[in-house]
Amino acid sequence: MVPRERYSEPACRLVGAGWYLGQPAARAAVHDNLRHVLGRDPTRREVVGVFQHGALNYWDTFALPHFTHQRLTQLVDVHGREHIDRAREEGHGVICAGAHLGSVAFVAQVLPALGYPVTGVIEQFEPREVFEFFSKQRQALGTRLLPAGTGAVRELLLTLRRNELVGLVTDRDVSGTGPTIRFFDAPTRFPDGAAWLSLRTGAPILIAVAVRKAGGRFDARIEALPPVERSGDTRADVLRLTQAVAERLEYYVASHPEQWTVFQRRWPEA
Repeated sequence: MVPRERYSEPACRLVGAGWYLGQPAARAAVHDNLRHVLGRDPTRREVVGVFQHGALNYWDTFALPHFTHQRLTQLVDVHGREHIDRAREEGHGVICAGAHLGSVAFVAQVLPALGYPVTGVIEQFEPREVFEFFSKQRQALGTRLLPAGTGAVRELLLTLRRNELVGLVTDRDVSGTGPTIRFFDAPTRFPDGAAWLSLRTGAPILIAVAVRKAGGRFDARIEALPPVERSGDTRADVLRLTQAVAERLEYYVASHPEQWTVFQRRWPEA
């Protein structure tokens, strides 16, 4: 197989620049998102960089079925695997909370490659044929993905009861029903599914993110969530846990803002 970085990166950077030019609404959204992350107006180059990383991520999704577990583990340097093993010793399953950072759909496959059963959730969209295509691609190496909905919640609870891993991308509130918390410099809605599942099952939350490096490689980092005091008030505890997750994701997004591929406004318009 031809090394993907030889041709994919220049091509994806060109496609990403065209995507930037052709999608004014997404361009404005990324500009606003980066303004919150950086604390200033981003440069044109910084905004274009997000679209270029988005194009690289799509390339990775298309390429997934052509990879093997062995090849994948050669590309991804995993730091903090011991946190998963330690968490599973408790017997309640593990919740890995991540962000749209790096090539999340691609790198998430490294956990099944290392022998961990993983179940996640995929947002449903139209047309149905395109949704089914992406769903199939992103499950090619062992990650099980459930269409978002009530049925998915039941399956995630069963997954944790089997002491398996639940992977959730938790930096965008797709449903619009999450609590309002502070994220970077302003309040916004944040998904609280990881916190709710943790309180319901006793499964610990780990932060799991990955960033792209040179040469088509990735760094995957797994860390324990700092301790969060529980009050016994479920609503308050969900809020505290969600805020703690947001604060750790802030650190990683701020460290690699060009790789935070969220193309919808993450904060309400002022």
